[in-house]
Amino acid sequence: MTRQDKTAVEQAPLGTTLLPGVRLAELGGTELQALLAEPAGTLVAVCCVRGQAVALPHGSPLSCGEVLSLVASGAGEKCRVRPQEGPFQGVALLASPDAVAPGAAATLAGFDVDLAELVDATAHAGRAVDAAGTAVSQAFLDLAVGARGEGVAALKLRCVEALRCLCEARRQAAVLRRGPASRADIARLARSLMRQNVESPLTIGELARRCQTSPTVLKESFRAEYGMPVHEWYRRFRMLRAAELLRVGSGSISDVARAVGYSNASKFAQAFCACMGATPSAWRRAALTSGAGPEPQLAPELAEAV
Repeated sequence: MTRQDKTAVEQAPLGTTLLPGVRLAELGGTELQALLAEPAGTLVAVCCVRGQAVALPHGSPLSCGEVLSLVASGAGEKCRVRPQEGPFQGVALLASPDAVAPGAAATLAGFDVDLAELVDATAHAGRAVDAAGTAVSQAFLDLAVGARGEGVAALKLRCVEALRCLCEARRQAAVLRRGPASRADIARLARSLMRQNVESPLTIGELARRCQTSPTVLKESFRAEYGMPVHEWYRRFRMLRAAELLRVGSGSISDVARAVGYSNASKFAQAFCACMGATPSAWRRAALTSGAGPEPQLAPELAEAV
């Protein structure tokens, strides 16, 4: 390789573009070092899939399942990576809000993803580490699995889900730092928490505790903001998630049921049919035939609220 070719490779953007302004990269230690020197203003979110590393000069340890988020300060920054416990493997999302086309921004907004807001929140925090086992961690680990063999369409959905989880985690952290300022804040925080806890649904009491309020105030606030009882919104949101899993995943009906918090597949099927207007099996058959599931029979307030 000539020096010119080597320079071109070093200057080439890391990763594969999934959406305008959003790239996905599979990483070893060398790639991790390179992405920490991304252009200023780039959001860098890295999940450790195997091993452990310490990124210097940030001094941020990254263990298996953890997700490190930061905003790059510029390509001239001196960075190096010290692997720990064997070779490092990971996956990263790199997002540049200024490079996102209006159409892509509108699509992301439909999933409650605002990249500019996410970059600002991450820059304000300096850097953030989401622990293993959190919704952010699970979304990035799913993304790492998908990067090894899923089609582009499914991978884009996983990418959007990972960004959505990051946005909600940063919003939730901001609310918790200052405390819910209003009943609208309580309702929005509750919605964020429910979106992040699908496989192991929260009780109303636990949801209220995390929102720093009482169950009664929580219920009143949520109904006032979204026009329906909190438990009804939660159930229907879980069914929407199940519908997406049935459409793009290959797991059994029982697997999907467990992924949305149902240990009993029969009860899941009843709830799914009542919400979506078709049984899980019928929904999957229609998706395989047409590329999209049947039109869900959702209440208008849910369609607006989610």
